[in-house]
Amino acid sequence: MIKDLLIVADAVGEAAGPYALSLAREVGAAAGCLYLQPEGGDEAPLAELPYGFALSAREAALAVVRDAADDLSYAARTADVPMETETLSGSAGDIRSPLLDRARLADLIVVERADPGRDKPADAYIEDLLLGAGRPILVVPARWGRPARFGAVTVAWDGSAAAARALADALPLLSRAERVRVLTVQTEAVAGVSEGGARVVKHLGRHGIAADYRAIISGTTVGETLLAEVAQAGVDLLVMGTYGHSRLREVFLGGASRDLLRRITVPTLMAH
Repeated sequence: MIKDLLIVADAVGEAAGPYALSLAREVGAAAGCLYLQPEGGDEAPLAELPYGFALSAREAALAVVRDAADDLSYAARTADVPMETETLSGSAGDIRSPLLDRARLADLIVVERADPGRDKPADAYIEDLLLGAGRPILVVPARWGRPARFGAVTVAWDGSAAAARALADALPLLSRAERVRVLTVQTEAVAGVSEGGARVVKHLGRHGIAADYRAIISGTTVGETLLAEVAQAGVDLLVMGTYGHSRLREVFLGGASRDLLRRITVPTLMAH
């Protein structure tokens, strides 16, 4: 059951907040919005500026965040979704610990992923949330621009503990789906995979969720094939774990993690 959503946002993103509010309204949840305002480093080298300029830049940045928070609060009231907002500012190290503390008490965390070539503050914390929050993360592409809906949902299944965790975390959303597909992508055939997929379909059936199963042998990488299948099927939500027997750990948490996450074109629920 999803009753407590946490939106992790910044003043740059525009997709996660509206998506999360529509989701909260759909499932009857309250929402909290945590705005991140990092200071220092490459994103905002305020410490290197003269005091007066640094203060002005910091105040201007916080004003932008306040405006974004006010806009989202208004949208929440309009949607009749209870919501509280909070801002975390400071260095990246200062933000990380309180961010994880708050995230660990959410049923679901919603965060936006920027387009390729466009960094934004919340991007830097997605992997921290995936690996450290212990809660499912729903990553919304920057250009999604649509409310939450669950006409077609794909569950990426590789038999791993993380895939099982993602499946369990997604049950409240899968129960609302019109069509659910369990999808296994491999780079080579492995015995017993089809039987495992059939067991997932049976398990979902016991929760009153009708699903079908498909296994694919990929000619490229698991990630490339998965993204292509999702795009072709017109999926509204992808569900997957971050670790597994396949290359999902390499793809999502290795050197190519930022690239692939940015290329996701549909909201993606991930669990670790």
